[in-house]
Amino acid sequence: MEALVFVAAFAQVFFLGLSSKILRDDKILAGAIMSWLITISQYGMVWAVTNAGLSAESYILWAGTGGSIGITLSQYAYRWYDERKV
Repeated sequence: MEALVFVAAFAQVFFLGLSSKILRDDKILAGAIMSWLITISQYGMVWAVTNAGLSAESYILWAGTGGSIGITLSQYAYRWYDERKV
């Protein structure tokens, strides 16, 4: 279940960070797609929280790690996306 919390937190923060950069640049279609991905990842996060059965400490460790890696990789993903000039 730790991996589930990690992946859910990673996805949620990754898509939120990427969305922020994309919308700043007025990429409307990409922003709409990001909104759907954020919705799905937030559902996954809520499901993970309610079903993982982890202690608060374990949850914070795994969610924090997933989120911090997610926001970092979203920066690199945006650089890749922006270089393509989509």
